[in-house]
Amino acid sequence: MQQVTDSIKTFTLDEYILLDEKGPDKHEYYYGKLIAMPGESLLHNRIAFLLSMLLHNLLEKQGFNVYIESVKVNIEGEEIYVYPDVTVIENQPEADLPKKDYIIYQPLLIAEVLSDSTRKYDLTDKFIQYQKISSLQYYITVEPAKHLIHLFEKAADGDWTAKTFTELTETINLPQLNAAFTLADIYKK
Repeated sequence: MQQVTDSIKTFTLDEYILLDEKGPDKHEYYYGKLIAMPGESLLHNRIAFLLSMLLHNLLEKQGFNVYIESVKVNIEGEEIYVYPDVTVIENQPEADLPKKDYIIYQPLLIAEVLSDSTRKYDLTDKFIQYQKISSLQYYITVEPAKHLIHLFEKAADGDWTAKTFTELTETINLPQLNAAFTLADIYKK
């Protein structure tokens, strides 16, 4: 897990939301503890932007919404709130859930652009948490400096399968979203 900013003080969800709205830094929330989010490189930001625009163009007409970086996702059944790089949802749930204007519930796809400081966290700790989200169908990780995308897909029985893509001509299929794209679509010059 990333570095916890204050190991003694705990925050309520309302305090956390207010702090992230007003403060200069972003934090993830883990049972009252704040986890500082590292800054990102220009390349990381560009890849996240390209991926979000690609997904937006593929999914908008189907009624899906794509969000980027500064929107929190709740880990279902947990007091955990994280900032994925890209999130796709169909609709927010109708239920009365805390801070629905600031927090995504029931994502269908989550993507993370990896970096040296987040790679282990994104591929292990975060992925373990993401698997608790019943609506999640896809988890995508993207290496920004080389052609490498991992697609984790939930099977009908709830198990997750993994595929690795390294060639620019390879197609990543997202049948639950009726969409597909190639690595070349992400790794534009």
